[in-house]
Amino acid sequence: MNKLKGRWVEVSSDYPSCKGCYATLAIYPKLLHPDIISEMLGLAPTRQNIIGEKVTNSIGRTREIKKSGWFLSTENIVLSKDLREHLDCILDKIEPASQAIEKLQSRKETTMSISCVWHSLTGDGGPVLWPEQMIRISNLNLELSLDVCFFVDEQ
Repeated sequence: MNKLKGRWVEVSSDYPSCKGCYATLAIYPKLLHPDIISEMLGLAPTRQNIIGEKVTNSIGRTREIKKSGWFLSTENIVLSKDLREHLDCILDKIEPASQAIEKLQSRKETTMSISCVWHSLTGDGGPVLWPEQMIRISNLNLELSLDVCFFVDEQ
């Protein structure tokens, strides 16, 4: 934004030190079917796991889902390399459903968080969050995890 607010790092979709990033809201409702989560939030997930379903991975191994999950991800949807834009996308979608999120959080068997993956292009200059994102995440009583990955350039 502007330097008068004490900001050093402006939002940039082409964040120079980032190879790629995304954010995911994960809700684990134990036995509650993910379709009920969708109904409560008024949102469709980008992916869901349903307890008891059998899934086959890319090498042909089949396993049974042990834990239901509802996921809203920006992976391959938000093309920005700035994590703030990914978080804003998730938050813009879920804030209107804040009462439903609070209701889900009141169920002791339900857990949820926002996880972020950030791949470094240069080995320094990691992701930046502004107070605006931190306040919005805090107001929704959500924890945030960062998985920062560094890659060696093999030129």
